[in-house]
Amino acid sequence: MPRNTAKHSSLPQNNLPLSSLESSFFDSLDELANWQKRISERLFELDELKKPTEKLERYARARQQSASEDVKLLVCHDLKGGYQINEDEDPLGYFPHPDGQHYFLQYPQLVDKFVYFSHHRVSVPPVAWINVCHRNGIKCLGTVIFEGNSYRDFEEADKLLTKQDGEYVFVKCLVALVEYFQFDGYLFNIETRFSNTRIASLLEPFLEQLRADLHVSNPSTELIWYDSYIYPENRVLYKNGVTEANHNFFSCCDSFFTNYWWNVKHLQDNIKNVGVLGSRLKVYAGYDVWGRGTVIGKGGYDSALACQMIKKYRSNVALFAPAWTYEYLDRKDFTQNDTRFWTGLFDGESSVATTFKPYCSPLYKINDSNFVFYTNFGSGEGCGFYERGEKVYHDNWVNGSLQMEIPIAIHKRHKNGMQWRLSKEDSFYGGSCVEIKYNEVVDDNGYQVFNHQTINSFALFSFVQDCSFPTINVKLTYKLNHRTKSFFKLKIGYYVERRYRTVQKVRSGCLVVPLLSTNDQWLTAEEPFHVSLQNSHEFIVLDSATLSYEETEDPFMRAHVVEDQSTSSVIDNEEYEKLMNSEIYFDDEDEDWILVPSDISMESTDNGGRPNYPWKVISDQIGNKHPKLHASTSPVLKLGELAIINANDYPSDTFFKVMPINSIDVRRWDGKVLLIWKINTDSVLYHLIFVDDAFQGISLVPKFVFEDRAVDEKNSKTQSGSTLKVRIDTVSRLGVLVKGTDMHI
Repeated sequence: MPRNTAKHSSLPQNNLPLSSLESSFFDSLDELANWQKRISERLFELDELKKPTEKLERYARARQQSASEDVKLLVCHDLKGGYQINEDEDPLGYFPHPDGQHYFLQYPQLVDKFVYFSHHRVSVPPVAWINVCHRNGIKCLGTVIFEGNSYRDFEEADKLLTKQDGEYVFVKCLVALVEYFQFDGYLFNIETRFSNTRIASLLEPFLEQLRADLHVSNPSTELIWYDSYIYPENRVLYKNGVTEANHNFFSCCDSFFTNYWWNVKHLQDNIKNVGVLGSRLKVYAGYDVWGRGTVIGKGGYDSALACQMIKKYRSNVALFAPAWTYEYLDRKDFTQNDTRFWTGLFDGESSVATTFKPYCSPLYKINDSNFVFYTNFGSGEGCGFYERGEKVYHDNWVNGSLQMEIPIAIHKRHKNGMQWRLSKEDSFYGGSCVEIKYNEVVDDNGYQVFNHQTINSFALFSFVQDCSFPTINVKLTYKLNHRTKSFFKLKIGYYVERRYRTVQKVRSGCLVVPLLSTNDQWLTAEEPFHVSLQNSHEFIVLDSATLSYEETEDPFMRAHVVEDQSTSSVIDNEEYEKLMNSEIYFDDEDEDWILVPSDISMESTDNGGRPNYPWKVISDQIGNKHPKLHASTSPVLKLGELAIINANDYPSDTFFKVMPINSIDVRRWDGKVLLIWKINTDSVLYHLIFVDDAFQGISLVPKFVFEDRAVDEKNSKTQSGSTLKVRIDTVSRLGVLVKGTDMHI
C-alpha cells in the first residue's frame, strides 16, 4: 500500500478572502478592476472551487431534426435575484440541506443557451450551472447590466467605455473574467443612459472589440444584446424586435434578445428588417414567464403558445425566468408543475416541448474518434448520498454540479403497463435512480396480456452518433427484485449507413441485454458487441437506448445482437456455457439464482487488465433472510448507472485511470481546514471526502474545505495533539470507484 502523507502549512488570512468561498459577482466596475489586479497577483486560493471541470468543447449532441427546422431556445435564469443560499451560491453545495430540493433545469435537452441573470453589475454563473450546462452541450453566459436614472448611474455607465493607451480597459477585464471562470460570454443589458452622446458613441466600437476579443480567446463564446437602449438617441427604449433604431447593436453582437412586449407585427417586422436567415440565426424573441407586459398569453403555462407563435415567424425563443414553476408555484409540487411547463404530463399536452424537438443525449468526446456516454441518473440533490449502493450520508443535500443525464420522459404519466419515476429512496451513486415498475395484466389462465394500450417500452436516451470503431461496450448497473414470466430487456440500438454519393440506411439492429433477477441487490454488468461492416463506405451510428418489458422464448437469457429482426450473433461467454451445461436456470422451488459482480475488478492484473464481461453467477438459498417474492408482486427494476463506450483503447488499464489519493496538503485558517491533493482531473467525475469515517461532502476539483472540529472556540487555536483521519475516494467518469487511503492530519 502506498505511504500516506499529509503536509501542513499555515496560510495568511489575505490569501483566503471569505468571498472566495462564494459564487462571484461584482456590484461595480471598480470591483471588477480590483479583481483583475488581484488575480494577477494570485491572491485567490479557493477560486479553483468555482471553476468548472466540464469543458463545453468536450461534449457533442445531435439534434433530432434537420437544421432547416431548427428553432433555438435560450433560458434566462432569474431566481430571487440570483446567488441564493441553499440553491447555487456555495460551490461545494450543501451538506446538509433543509429539504434536499433545489431549482434545476429538468429538461436541458430542449435548451441551446443559458444566461445567469442578476441585478449585480457583472454576474458570473455559479460553477454548478456552468458544469451542468457544459455537460449537456449548452453555452452558459453571465450578465453585464447597467440600470438607474441618477447621475451616479450615468457615471458608472461612462466608466465602462474608459480607454487607456487607446484600448478599452473593461474589454480586457471582461475577457479575463470569461477565461478565468471558463463560462461562455455575456448578455449585455443597458437600461440607463450615458452622460452625453460623445461618450455614448463609444459603445458600438466597445461591443465590437469585446466580441472580437472574446472570439479570439474562445471562438464558441457569445455576446448577446438586450433590446433596451438605442443610440444616437442615448436613451432607454424597448423596440420589441429588430428595427432601424437598434439595428446597429444587432450588427455588432452575436445574438439579439428582444424585449417581451412584442406582438405578431413585431415578429413579422423581424423578417422584413433582417430577413429569414438573420432572424433564424440571431434573433431571440423574449418572453417573460411571469407574464409582465406580455401580449400573447399571460405567462406561465401560456409560454407554450408564445413559443409556437415565435417559431411560426422564424425567430428563436428566449424564456425569461422559467423558475416561475419553482418560485411562484408551490415548490413542493415543482417536479409536476415544471414537467407540465416543459414537456406536459401526458402525451399530446401543449408545452414548451411542442415547439422544440429535444437534442440527443450528450456524449463525452475523449478525442475526435473516441467517446463515452455515462450517467448515474443524478439530479443534483437527494435525501441521502450513496457510494456504490451504500448509503454513506443520511441527510438531505444539494449540489447542482452532480446533475447527470436523465430520460426526458421520466415524469410522463401512463396508466397501463410500465410506470417509471426518478426515485430518491435508493441510488447506486449520488442521490437517485430510475425506478421502473410493470403493472402486469393477466388473463383467467394466468398468462400475461400485452395489447396496444399497454406501455411496455421506455425510451431512455437517443444519441445519433457515429462510431469510429466496430465494437461498442455497454455497462449497466441495475437492481431487480424478482423473476417474472416476462423480462425487462435493455436494448442498445444502432444502424449502418452507406455514404457513397448519397447517404442510405442499409440495415439496423440492437444489442439485447436481458435483465435477470438480482434478488434486489445492485449488479454491474458489461457487454461488448461487434457490428460488421461490408466496405469502407459503411458507417455505424449509435442510435438509442431503450428499456422494454416483453415475453421471451430464450430460456438462457443470453445477451445477443438482433439485426433486421433476426439474431445475428450471441455474445460468447464461458460463464454462460457453464450455466447452460449445469441447467441452473431450471425452475426450482428451493433455490433462486442471482447475478453478482465478478470478484476481479476492472483494473485487476489477475484478469490481465481485461474487463470481466461474463457475469459471475452464484446460487443463494432462499430463506427467511431473502423471502421469495410472489408472482402477484409487480416487478420493480432500478437503474443505477449506464455507460456506453466506443474507443480504440477500451478496455485497458489506462482508460480513465484514477490513482488512489494517498497524499494531501493541509492548510488551516479561521476554524476551517483546506485539503489539497493532486490527480488527473480529466478522468474524475467527483471526489467523496470522509473525516473520521464520516462523510463530509463532495468536490469536483482536488480541493475541499470543511469546518475544523478540533478548534478551540475560546482562543481559535488548534488544540495540541488532536488529529483527524481523512480519506478521499474518487469516482471516475466511467463510474469506477477508487478508494483513498486513510491519512491523519
